[in-house]
This record gives sequence, structure tokens and C-alpha cells, in this order.
Amino acid sequence: MLYIAPAQAETNHLLVGYCTTDLAGAKAAGFDFTEARIREFNRLSDADFTNFAAASKAVGLPQLTGYWFFPGDLKVVGPDVHTNDVINYVEKALDRCQTLGVKTIVWGSGDSRRAPEGFSRETAFQQLVALGKRFAPEAQKHGITIVAEPLRKAESNTINSAAEGLQWVEAVSHPNFQLLVDIYHMTEEKEDTAIIVQAGSHIHHVHMSNPHERVFPLRAEEFDYQPFFLALAKVGYQGTVSIEAKTANLAVEGPKAVEFIRTSMSAAARQVSK
Repeated sequence: MLYIAPAQAETNHLLVGYCTTDLAGAKAAGFDFTEARIREFNRLSDADFTNFAAASKAVGLPQLTGYWFFPGDLKVVGPDVHTNDVINYVEKALDRCQTLGVKTIVWGSGDSRRAPEGFSRETAFQQLVALGKRFAPEAQKHGITIVAEPLRKAESNTINSAAEGLQWVEAVSHPNFQLLVDIYHMTEEKEDTAIIVQAGSHIHHVHMSNPHERVFPLRAEEFDYQPFFLALAKVGYQGTVSIEAKTANLAVEGPKAVEFIRTSMSAAARQVSK
């Protein structure tokens, strides 16, 4: 099944974004959008958020996606989940994301979903599924899709692989709850890219980096990116890609990274179509 995100269909080129608060810098570097830090703007007062939204809009670069969803002290798994607090937080986040034009929310937030030692992993998973079922319909009302982000074990002890993320997505079973794949976390967990093909049209967003030191991806020679790009090409992925990585020089490396990702995805698509 060929997946085409609405924004992608309108522009006819791969949309590449950057996880940053530097909208002006990202715009100057040639990015199509930025990925906003939800937990930061969600704690602003209403007046401060209004100013933040206005300043963001004035830059003229869309914030199509959002990450850093939950603060670490707002637990979503374990024996001390305050469900009403979680619901109130998410409702506020969805409203504010809609105001900013965010279309995809990345649910990573490793500390928030870290289960305490000795707590049942199955119970933690069921807690995540229940919240996913609760929030996906609300996200749909706001024109937003939530994506499950698998995180390496160093960052969380729940949903550490794309395979586990896919299980979460399938258990929630809602069109507005889908999957993110991240080359860094897959590399850290030594996960085969075959899972990307298995997940197919459930993949709604991608995080990109050079997994060596998690820096901007710039050249084919620096890492074996091909299996990742080929797997995405096999499922016809043409959605959004965000760089979540460090750079020493955004103005120089930004344009190179955008071009590298677009060129690599195009080459992979041509190879698959042969």
C-alpha cells in the first residue's frame, strides 16, 4: 500500500524537517518544517503560549510535527499514574498543537513511560494501550495523528523496538495512532530493517540521523544507510522525515542533510521499482 501524507501529496517532494526551537535557522537551512517540543510549550501560560504561537507563525515555517510529548514526572505507566492529570495534559497539548498546525505527535517520552523496577511489563503495555485508545479519537478530532516512538533501552524500558511499537499500534487499532521508525534507535537495538516492511502503511513518520554519535546525516560513506532507505522505499513511504540529531553548523550541514535524505530516498525508490 502506497502511503502519501497529505502535505507530501501537495508538494510532490519529500518533506524533511528538523527537531529544534530555532525556526529561523531551520528555514534558512532549507528545511520544510520543524518538529516542536510539546512539553515545553504546553507548560506556558495561555498568554505566553499566544505570544509563542504568534512568533512561530511570523517565521513562516510550519511546525508539522511535535516531540518531547510528556514531561518525565507525568507517569503514564506504573502504579502511580494519575489518569485525570494525564488526560488534562493531553487535551491541552492537542488544543495547542492544533493551534500551531502540528499534524503528527511523536509519543516517545522515555522517562514518562518508564516502568518502575519489578512492575509487570505486560501491565505497563496494557496501560499504554488503554491510553492510546483514549487519546487516538481525540487526536482525530484535532486533525492529528499520534505516533508510537520505540526508544532504545538506555532511554526507557517499554517499547524498545519497532516490533514492539507495531504491537502497540495494532493493539490500539485506530487510524490516528500509528508508528514512527528511527534509524538511531533501531541501530542501537540492532533491529533488522525488515520490520519496516512488516509494519508497512502503519509507518507515519521517520526520525533520521547518522547513528554514529547521532549527528546530521551527510554522506553515504559515513554509515550503511541503504537498508533503512530501501525498506522505506519497499513500503512506498513518502511521508515526513525529521532529523533528530546534533550539528556543529546548521547553516552548512542543514542543506547537505536535506539533500542527502531526499537523494537517498529517491535512489532507493528507483532501485525498488526496477
